Amino acid sequence: MKPVNYLIFLFIPALVIAGYLLGSWWNFLVPLCCFVVYPLSNFFLWPALKNNTERECHYSSSAYKYVALIFVPVLIVLTAWAVYVAGTATITTVSFIGLALSVGIVNGVLGFTLAHEFIHRFTRTEQVAGYLLLLQNNYMHYGIEHVWGHHVYTCTPEDPHTARISEPLYFYLFRAVKGTYKNAWNIDTKKSGRASGKFSIMRSRMLLFGFLQVGMMLIIFFTLGAISLLFFLLQNIGAIALLHIINYLQHYGLMRKLNAGGYERLNAHHAWNTGRYNRLINLFQLESHADHHMHPNRSFDKLSQHEESPSHPAGYSFMILLALVPPLWFRMMNKRINPVKA
Repeated sequence: MKPVNYLIFLFIPALVIAGYLLGSWWNFLVPLCCFVVYPLSNFFLWPALKNNTERECHYSSSAYKYVALIFVPVLIVLTAWAVYVAGTATITTVSFIGLALSVGIVNGVLGFTLAHEFIHRFTRTEQVAGYLLLLQNNYMHYGIEHVWGHHVYTCTPEDPHTARISEPLYFYLFRAVKGTYKNAWNIDTKKSGRASGKFSIMRSRMLLFGFLQVGMMLIIFFTLGAISLLFFLLQNIGAIALLHIINYLQHYGLMRKLNAGGYERLNAHHAWNTGRYNRLINLFQLESHADHHMHPNRSFDKLSQHEESPSHPAGYSFMILLALVPPLWFRMMNKRINPVKA
């Protein structure tokens, strides 16, 4: 996928604004397009396993990086605008809920996907960009837990992001949110006290992140009011829920074997890839999750799909909807796990 092609995702923030301008139920344009129109369109597409071709690979990684960075100010401005109009404009309850849901989906789909990409990079610009996106989602500790927790313990009982087989999504969400925060504190406590042997407030990123997030909420409350703060928190909940639902899909039921020397090495069969997706569009290679775990420092434009990875029967949008109904999810997915374990 060419770097410029990723700009098509600017269409999603544009839908938020269009829905608001049209008013009322039009504020649900984003969930309608993402979870009704798009998954239905997937059934008219053929299964595609498309790795980067030589024709596409001649593009510089810098080109992909700068295209991805374009989305950071767009998402920040969109969220700030929505928080402002929610508290200062006269809008109906339907519009308020629809706008909050739409912004939450944008930040969950684009915001967290790009934040995840940037926190794995090593340049100051990308690191700052990643944590700015996490800040506006009130989930900065995710950056700590994901890099030093999830990538170490993926597909083991120690990882709160790995869904157990037959674990309902709603039980998983509680465990994942709680475990992410707890693990982040444990990791930060160890890292901040590594030099002196004891916990250091001045070196604690968890405390810094907490101050930044509380400070941002106080600014919203005292400048725009309680309604704006409520809107901000509602879209946070939507974005965070979407992040963890996607995590639920990515490793559901897949566990690494425990040997005498520890857990087996993480391989392509320890993450689900997407079975059916558009040949022309990928969400910053979110679909190539197995390759990301095998090569966590590899930028998204270099990721590939693996034929040996287990595959979802449909794209992320449809699988998210399916996960919301646990009996249907178990019926479709549990039978696909046994061949993977064999």
